[in-house]
Amino acid sequence: MRIDADIIILAGGFGQRLRHVVSETQKVMAPVCGRPFLQYVLDAAIAQGARRFVLAVGYKWEQIRDCFGDAYNGAEIVYSLEQTPLGTGGAIRQAMEQCQTEDVIVLNGDTFFDADLTELLRRHRERGAEITLTLKPMTDFDRYGTVTTDENGKITGFHEKKPVKAGLINGGVYALRRETMQKMPEGPFSFEKAVLEPLTLTSFGMVCDGYFIDIGIPADYFRAQTEIPLRFGQTVFRAAFLDRDGVINKEKRHLWKIEDFEFIDGAPRAIERLREQGYLIIVVTNQAGVAKGFYTEEDIAALHGYIKEQLKDTAYIDAIYYCPYHPRGQVEAYRKDSRDRKPGPGMIERAVADFAAKGMTIDLKRSMIVGDTERDIETGINAGIGRKILVRSGHAIDESATKADEIVDSLADVTG
Repeated sequence: MRIDADIIILAGGFGQRLRHVVSETQKVMAPVCGRPFLQYVLDAAIAQGARRFVLAVGYKWEQIRDCFGDAYNGAEIVYSLEQTPLGTGGAIRQAMEQCQTEDVIVLNGDTFFDADLTELLRRHRERGAEITLTLKPMTDFDRYGTVTTDENGKITGFHEKKPVKAGLINGGVYALRRETMQKMPEGPFSFEKAVLEPLTLTSFGMVCDGYFIDIGIPADYFRAQTEIPLRFGQTVFRAAFLDRDGVINKEKRHLWKIEDFEFIDGAPRAIERLREQGYLIIVVTNQAGVAKGFYTEEDIAALHGYIKEQLKDTAYIDAIYYCPYHPRGQVEAYRKDSRDRKPGPGMIERAVADFAAKGMTIDLKRSMIVGDTERDIETGINAGIGRKILVRSGHAIDESATKADEIVDSLADVTG
């Protein structure tokens, strides 16, 4: 199977909204489970029969060239380099000059849309369209503008971003006649504003309800770290099981008030670095203060919600497990022994079961646990975790008596 169309991939953006997350990396090269995002886009197109790519590049383009060179996985790669920023339209027009086929397909390098490219080309040619857009049905959104069509699929309008209960969005995958570049302006311009929205070209849409994700904002980039590998058949993951107090935040006895919470220096970035390397981030924390009557489970939920909110533009936590029980607790409902209470392995066992229900296997032998007490290390041993790491950033530790595999100053010093 071969797609008889060159594929342009827009890969020159600055990635302003993602800059503070992957500041040294070209946006399409942002790591997803240890691989550049662009690699997934290329792999998906090649699996459908793509054999020639024109990458429209600019900002930090050398990172792309150094990774993929002039050929990747049996496909040819050529580069259309912007000497100055050209906008999406100027980038497409310039890249078309290096295309060799009558029709071309255009993809966004920071978006993954599981669209049928062969069917897109078939419909594009059958209708005699100058451009055919993939349209993704979505519900309850406000981040994207909507697209409307008539009963024949001809596009009738593009509408501004606003809260929408249900509608079609532009999926960012286009089939385009190469000759249409003669109808486009020269120099920098926005393809969306100058070509699509004014309906400059005879435009049709193809509705496709395949998987869609745009990593342009941190929340979706973090979500991609597990969703994209799952789409490509990866079912086995490593996990970093992190104690909370003394590892993520500064140790304060029976912490529950939001105003008392304070991250340990470097912890948010350390969490994201582990995530980029392919680790699930799972917090496991004893919270005996509930059993002792110092605070409630509702207080814990509020604090954990606050932590996630503080991290939303920096890092991502996949799950948080806590144990509110203690055998000598003052609150009767919580006064008991529990397998969840560290050094028991119950919270880790629950995590393994919960992620298995999502189709994800946690490989404990390739996973790590990071804690600030010997109790955390014993938890790792009892659960069968392969790598046990003790940090000095929380409780005082006896380094001469630990069963830890490694001792480091803080989570920021933990490497994948």
